Amino acid sequence: MIRNFKEEERRKDLIVLLILIAVFMVVVWLCTPSGTKFVRLAFWGSNIRLSWAKLTDNADATEWIFHRNNAVYLSKMKNKDGSFAEIDKAIMTFPSYQSENNLEQLYKDRAIIRLYWKDYDGALEDYLRLHTLDFMDNLRVALLLRESRKYKEALSYCNNILYLDPTAYAGYVCIASLYDDVGKYDVAAKVFDILILKVPNKAKYYADRAMYKRKAGDEDGYNKDIAKAKELSPAINFNYSLIDEIMNPKILQLSSMPVN
Repeated sequence: MIRNFKEEERRKDLIVLLILIAVFMVVVWLCTPSGTKFVRLAFWGSNIRLSWAKLTDNADATEWIFHRNNAVYLSKMKNKDGSFAEIDKAIMTFPSYQSENNLEQLYKDRAIIRLYWKDYDGALEDYLRLHTLDFMDNLRVALLLRESRKYKEALSYCNNILYLDPTAYAGYVCIASLYDDVGKYDVAAKVFDILILKVPNKAKYYADRAMYKRKAGDEDGYNKDIAKAKELSPAINFNYSLIDEIMNPKILQLSSMPVN
């Protein structure tokens, strides 16, 4: 009886503490810049829910999800070290009885977070843990291998993209980027010759080829391709780069997971 009474009192004290923490967080939130208010509120809410799960002894199955979500929130709040610590905790607390697919997805999420923070070695390490790579994963791995000057291995991932789709823009961008990286700009331009023969009506393909022609010193070819790109798409954005979008992401392409 006494033990049950003490346990109930301890539980009540913890509930009061959680309420006080929640009130404090709301006050701090009101003073937080508007750009991160909702992300910060989601982060605090996640931690309160995790504390409650631990209090009620229901955390074993879900703790990893809270840590994974916290890593996403902290990245969006520009907290690199905190994000890395949380995603590592997610992997450490992942239950052994959970699906192998969920664990693989968790490593992929960590790879995306590491890539967001330009930890290229760490991102590559996690991507190479995966048994299955989707279309864009192959491009990410190829570009990460390019960073390590592992061009032969990178080329195999570029070819994986073209195996899935012989006219995939990402596959040709991938191969051309490898030649670009070693200064073979004329060969990079020829890669786009092949794509344009297959798909002759895409303005972006001419714009990319123009860039490589200029690097190779072919100013006349550059001007012709720029003119063709404008003809096909007068509003084309010449500054857009798929490679830059992958290697220097401005937005973390992850959202929170539901906690059952």
